[in-house]
Amino acid sequence: MHVNYDKIKEQFAEAKIKVGVGKAVLKMLETWESIDMPPEMAKEALEILAKVGMGYSITPEKKDEVWVDAMRGQMTVGDQVRLKADAFNGEKGHLYNGRRCVITAVRSGDIIVNSTDGKQPSIDGAHFQPENLQKRVR
Repeated sequence: MHVNYDKIKEQFAEAKIKVGVGKAVLKMLETWESIDMPPEMAKEALEILAKVGMGYSITPEKKDEVWVDAMRGQMTVGDQVRLKADAFNGEKGHLYNGRRCVITAVRSGDIIVNSTDGKQPSIDGAHFQPENLQKRVR
């Protein structure tokens, strides 16, 4: 794939893209330019990069499970929950997003959980807000 850096820089200026952001994108484009793949694969690769780069989970759904956004006051000890795929950004996202847990306590609006997915590091007694969780209903 050929990248027209002058045209991209022109667009950055018109869109008032921050210098640091523009430099980061140009650096990624240097690598991107060296990869030869069909357009449909390139689109998928960029979608995945955007998610994992932010620390979002890309773990696929299991067909026999139904999850709904958790709501304050609708969760009890023993409920199965998971951290939303995009609950957190960066390192915290890599650690928590998509993790499966069980509720061990509900205190002052915090949902306290332990992980049940067998992944490391385990989550023991972590506090989350309902907005960051999904509850398994089937």
